Amino acid sequence: MASPLPKATETIPYLYRFLLTNVESLFALGGVLMCLTNPGFYLSGLTRETITAIQPTTDFIYTQLAGGWLVIVFIEAVVLRFVDDVRVWKLLCGAVLLSDVLYTHSVAQAVGGWGEWLKVWEWTGQDWGVTVTTWPFVLVRVAIVAGIGLKKGEDGGRKRL
Repeated sequence: MASPLPKATETIPYLYRFLLTNVESLFALGGVLMCLTNPGFYLSGLTRETITAIQPTTDFIYTQLAGGWLVIVFIEAVVLRFVDDVRVWKLLCGAVLLSDVLYTHSVAQAVGGWGEWLKVWEWTGQDWGVTVTTWPFVLVRVAIVAGIGLKKGEDGGRKRL
């Protein structure tokens, strides 16, 4: 007899699920809208510079970025909400972590590199805003993929892929 599929709702804590399917999906949707309607404001929030206009020849980059984030919005707001399989959650969280790696690196690039980014005492309000709207969700995904905080299976071990 095949063992039942491990359910996300029984394995992944409610807080993790709520943060990804409700809070971050809204933040990501905000990022999509910002990139499509006001990319200069988006850039100003990352670079510590006030950017009032961008080159029209670069509009396609912001459209591409918005498209990538829209995939994340769909994964979090739709797929994770309707698929109750912890293995699928782990796989999709792993996929979004791939995006997180490059996004995090881009945030450091935007302020002059990792050496500048690590000077937390020099962070602006915008730097803190980017961090607060990014890192909690990255850490939740890491926890899900690594099995940290997940409820144990009947065999006493962590539910695995």
